[in-house]
Amino acid sequence: MSRFTSRLLLLGTCALVVWSAVFAVAMVSQLADAADRVHAGAGQPMFWSLLTLLAATVLAPSIWLLRLPPALRHPPEGDAQALADYATRLRAHLARNPRLAGRPLDSTQDVEAALTVLRDAAETETRRSAASVLASTALLQNGRLDGLVVLVSQVQLVWRIARIYGLRPSLRQLSYLYGNVGACVLVAYGLDEVDFAELTAPIVQSATPAAMGSVPGLGGMGQLLTNSMASGAANAFLTLRVGLVADAYCAPQHLPQRQVVRHHATHRAAQMLGGIVKDCGTQITQAVYGRLKQGVLHTAQATADSVKQAGRSVSEATQSAYQATAQGLNQAVHQVRGTTSAATQRLQQTLRRQDSPDKS
Repeated sequence: MSRFTSRLLLLGTCALVVWSAVFAVAMVSQLADAADRVHAGAGQPMFWSLLTLLAATVLAPSIWLLRLPPALRHPPEGDAQALADYATRLRAHLARNPRLAGRPLDSTQDVEAALTVLRDAAETETRRSAASVLASTALLQNGRLDGLVVLVSQVQLVWRIARIYGLRPSLRQLSYLYGNVGACVLVAYGLDEVDFAELTAPIVQSATPAAMGSVPGLGGMGQLLTNSMASGAANAFLTLRVGLVADAYCAPQHLPQRQVVRHHATHRAAQMLGGIVKDCGTQITQAVYGRLKQGVLHTAQATADSVKQAGRSVSEATQSAYQATAQGLNQAVHQVRGTTSAATQRLQQTLRRQDSPDKS
């Protein structure tokens, strides 16, 4: 690679890193504006608090990463003294790794087995981070928030993989890694070119027929869930790729060629993605439909309780009205009887008075 091309790539990497920083500040500013609209005066403290937290989350792993020793590189074949020095340094470094405490490192097979343990641990960490990014970005469904999640997750992933090996990439490799992180943030912000819907649709459909059948009216949720899983799967793929590149640069091995590393990371990430999407997608889908089912059942139960309560209220009101009407009618009958009796008595008294003068 020519010096001009290397400088051009370095300039592009720096531009991506700067863009990621500007993007993060803009996202924090938007969150602060939202907090200020909720409560006047809360925007400024929220802005500086979030910015400080974001800086600590991103810069602290980067600073700790630079404090690690650079990765051990296998010397070229044929130099016996260099190979012996490399083997000695490698065994000494592996003996200090807490993940390999108590493991024998005497033979070449022991060293290879120890490196396999570290590679498996790095791949497990990469899978875990990719699964977390998939779930987060699938549920958030916001380009800016997705980019922020990808930025923080991938920077921390690079640090965790370096800590597993106890070694860091070279500064040039680190700039390439962070350039990949910036590119992933850009893709997460506006994910339009990569289409993973064909991968996620069968998983969503296979995981949800029981829930869809038991809760009428939820069939249309499948498309929305598929689109959410598609963006999450794309961000998970990019996270897998960054983790695999970091593994290649941190592992003590031959000096990795960038083209080979990029090709292997892309191919391996595509292989790993299917299992991650299937596991996480099934859990997310079942959880979403389970919540929807519980919500519908809760709403139906609440509606039934409201209808029962309304029926009881109507029955009680009807009974009260009947009793009040009966009491009113009884009182009216008693009043009519009393009035009739009084009128009858007055009439009888009048007739007696009229009969008395006639007799006299």
